[in-house]
Amino acid sequence: KDTVVPSVSLPESSVVVKPDASPWDSSAGPALFVAGSTPTEAFLIAPQYTHTTALDSVQPDSTLLRSLRIDLFGSGKKVGTARISSMAASTRTDSCRTWPIARLEFAAGDTGSTQPWSVAFESGHASEPVIDSIEGLPTADSAKLAADIARIASALPGDTSAVFRGLPFVVNKAWRARLPNGQTLLTAVVVRNVNQEANPQQERILLIAERDSAAIRFTPRYTERKVGLEETLETSDPIAIVLLGVDRHPTVIIARDAGNGLSYALVERIAGVWQRRWASAYAGC
Repeated sequence: KDTVVPSVSLPESSVVVKPDASPWDSSAGPALFVAGSTPTEAFLIAPQYTHTTALDSVQPDSTLLRSLRIDLFGSGKKVGTARISSMAASTRTDSCRTWPIARLEFAAGDTGSTQPWSVAFESGHASEPVIDSIEGLPTADSAKLAADIARIASALPGDTSAVFRGLPFVVNKAWRARLPNGQTLLTAVVVRNVNQEANPQQERILLIAERDSAAIRFTPRYTERKVGLEETLETSDPIAIVLLGVDRHPTVIIARDAGNGLSYALVERIAGVWQRRWASAYAGC
């Protein structure tokens, strides 16, 4: 018997696979802006280029961004407002990639043209909490805060590296912010070092903790722990704390340095839970 089965051509599928949607927080506006090499330059951190994508030539929508007004934040407060006058596209070589650059204009007398700033958002999308840093506190208060941070770090779960046990915690950076709900937010970077000349190792902990007005001690809410060689260990440092959107939810902007470039992340408190909402692609060499 003839056992050959005639082939039947199937119709082409009309289903189009959509790319994963960016988890960018729309209440933050169209993009994150980070201070460039001068006060009149800002890197445009495009939301669609997340940590799961490669940063190839980014073509900013100049029509959308032209004349956009942005609020600049630095040292825990709003320091000025600027307008985007022009955009320069990202550049790419065989091994290096950069973010697009926005050129900024300041109104006459605006202090933002002379004040150092770290991040910016479209005007009206972010506001400032009341912030103080450990460096600006009186000596006694600074020492007490450092002791509180070391106590929290020593009690965190996940301490599996025996080489660091018993070594002191050193507070690299610490900010306190008073939130609209009356809570106090603590953001800190804590390190421990193994000072071996041939094999210097470091442990870095990014810590976010909260304290109610009636509480005495802070409670940890979000942590990141990294361990490795001091020279190659990726660093995660908070560069700003803002209140985003109409509901003014607290957000910590994190800069991650992996060696020859940077990426950025938004760690937000959503429905009472701290989480990394969005992380950018890596730009550098």
